[in-house]
Amino acid sequence: MKNTKLHIRKLAKAGFSLVEMLVVIAVIGVIAAIAIPNIGNVNDSAKEATARRNAQSLASVASAAIAAGYTPTATDADGIYTEFASGVKPTTGAFKDKQFKVPNLPTASADKARVTGYLTWDSSNKVLLYNSDAVAQ
Repeated sequence: MKNTKLHIRKLAKAGFSLVEMLVVIAVIGVIAAIAIPNIGNVNDSAKEATARRNAQSLASVASAAIAAGYTPTATDADGIYTEFASGVKPTTGAFKDKQFKVPNLPTASADKARVTGYLTWDSSNKVLLYNSDAVAQ
């Protein structure tokens, strides 16, 4: 008989009370309230990092192409972006007819504006400048 009472008490203790369950749900709610707004910030940070990387690549390829003998027809960063997205070829020099291109540049206008926000075309020196401190749109 003694064993039967002990066994019943153990069964009654197995499980969670309503208060314990409510505490767990409240903690999960607090963690979700903190985490969910940060998920949007992570996506924005990733887009900014991609735009910076694309701007750096574009400035580097443009400098190489200009040094190889390519003469840009564009007069601003947007035009240079368009030229190098499709690829350009110098008409003279050792790299004549070699293609200079930045692959996989985004075509959406918002993404393009984000990239060109970090670029400035210096027409007097014919160079595309990357400005890491710029605030892209």
